[in-house]
Amino acid sequence: MAAIYSLFLFFFIITLLIILALIVRPISVKIPIKSRHVFITGGSSGIGLALAHRAAAEGARVSILARSTDKLDEAKRSVQLATGIEVATFSADVRDFDAVSKAVDESGPIDVLIVNQGVFIGKELEKQSHEEVKLMIDVNLVGSFNVIIAALPAMKASREGRGPASISLVSSQAGRYLRLHCIFSEQVWALGISTSVAARSYF
Repeated sequence: MAAIYSLFLFFFIITLLIILALIVRPISVKIPIKSRHVFITGGSSGIGLALAHRAAAEGARVSILARSTDKLDEAKRSVQLATGIEVATFSADVRDFDAVSKAVDESGPIDVLIVNQGVFIGKELEKQSHEEVKLMIDVNLVGSFNVIIAALPAMKASREGRGPASISLVSSQAGRYLRLHCIFSEQVWALGISTSVAARSYF
């Protein structure tokens, strides 16, 4: 009798886990971005520039933000040559909330916000200066909050006819492996937490 009960309990638990897995599994949704405004920070090079190329190729209205005006001009030419689309460029430091807010306001209401800026100084923690640690945290973590806080009110307002809005934060696999000798892992992990907090705060 005990064996039958244990077997029944085992199959019940397995069935329950399967049902829960089906319920909570993420569902991939493709939202067209044609004619929608995509705003990318760190958009003058690397992943940000590649995303700008892709968004422009799909017919989005693209804005990119970075610090260097020279790199922004070069990125703008690159996208225009490849796609025929002219992107808007904004020079601002994500650590400066007022400058970010001004850029966001000038760009117009955002439909898709991609928070992509980042810096990494690959040293053991005891070899990193206070200024280096502060730079990584201010750009990667605080800068992300600055961008989201600046963009969120207009993203939430008047969505009728504009479709759903979305925010994507680009981070690193380093956040999965907390290594005490590198501050980068810890602040990437914190950025992952901020993603969850931001996701619950809009729409």
